[in-house]
This record gives sequence, C-alpha cells and structure tokens, in this order.
Amino acid sequence: MKTMKLISALSLVAGLAALALPASADHRGGDRRDDYFGRGGSVILYADPGFSGEARQFDSVVPSLGRIGFNDRVSSIEIRGGAWEVCVDGDFRGRCEILDASNGYLKAVGLNDNISSLRPVGYERGRDRYDRRYDRWGGQGLVLFPDPGQQGRPVEIGQDVPALGPYGFNDKASSFIVNFGTWQVCEHADYRGRCTILSGGAGDLRAIGMNDNISSIRRYSGWR
Repeated sequence: MKTMKLISALSLVAGLAALALPASADHRGGDRRDDYFGRGGSVILYADPGFSGEARQFDSVVPSLGRIGFNDRVSSIEIRGGAWEVCVDGDFRGRCEILDASNGYLKAVGLNDNISSLRPVGYERGRDRYDRRYDRWGGQGLVLFPDPGQQGRPVEIGQDVPALGPYGFNDKASSFIVNFGTWQVCEHADYRGRCTILSGGAGDLRAIGMNDNISSIRRYSGWR
C-alpha cells in the first residue's frame, strides 16, 4: 500500500512538473502546436550566429529584405512554425532553400549573410485550416483590409485594378489575405512607383513598408 501511494505521489509531481514546462518555442523549430496561419507560422532572423544580434520577426511574405535594411545580414534563423523558403536574391530569385527547423549557423548551408527574400511555404498543406478561418473571403484572389490583423471592412480583388480610388480604398490597406495567385501591389495608380509582391497567406502591410500606401494592383506572372 505504501508503495502504491509513493508511485501515485511521484506521478502527481511529474504531472505538475509537465504542466509547469513552458510551451514557448525553442531553437529546435518552435512550438509546432501553433496553427500555421494562426499565432504560429513566423520566423525570426538574427544578424549574428547563435540566435544573437539584431533581430527581425516576420509572419508573411517578404519580397525584399533590402527595403527594411536587413539584406544579406542574416546569420541565424529561428523557425517558430511552418516552413519557409529563403532566397539569395530579391523577389524569390536565385538560389532558394526550404527551411523547416531553426538554424543557428547559416554558414553551414552557404546562406550566411546571403538571404534577400523569404516567404512561408506549405500553403496548400494548411489551406483547409486557412479557409475555415477566413471562409468569408474565399472567393477572390486578394482581399485588402483597412486595419491590421485582417480587420475592418475589406475590399475583394479578383482582377487587375489600375486605380483603387474608384473603390474608395486608395492608400487605405493595412493588411491582406491572398486566397490564391500572386499579386503585385503598387504605391501609385497605373502600377507606378514602388511595387511589391503578395502571395500565399495573410499578413500585415506595415512589415513590408506598404501600410496605407497601395493605389493599384494587378496579377503577377513573373514576366514583368
């Protein structure tokens, strides 16, 4: 009887210890329980090896790290959910690699100070969960929202739009959802000024310097 009580007590202590363990991500790949399109699916880039130095966190497509002063400066990368495609040139060109686990020393894979663009991959794997979360916006290829976090009254885009003014949405977009396709968004009408690419998922435009700064949109095929 004493033995049984001792075993029960030890089991209780072990259970309490397990509950006390943090669920936060570690450098072996993050908290895999996070939904890819929820609080997970993010990546942290570090300027120095071993997850140290200046850091930037992203949860959506980044066509050019140069626009935020982080081009060719990444030496380690922490994956906090999903898998990510990292490329040595802007707009996902040049050599690209798929990373699905954290890497403290990118030099080992020839990517030290050599990443210029990145984006989440596995969109089709996560699409069922994604569509259930945003099932109201499953019709058009691109949906723009006036507030961060896909909030506010949206406008849905299914074709080229040379001017968002007639939609009453010029320079008003703060976040987006890409249901399908790849889209080029530009800061001036008729696809002029600075442009960037949106594809595969949801995100906030502040991270890529386009918050309240989109005036025209068109489908992107890569040949322009």
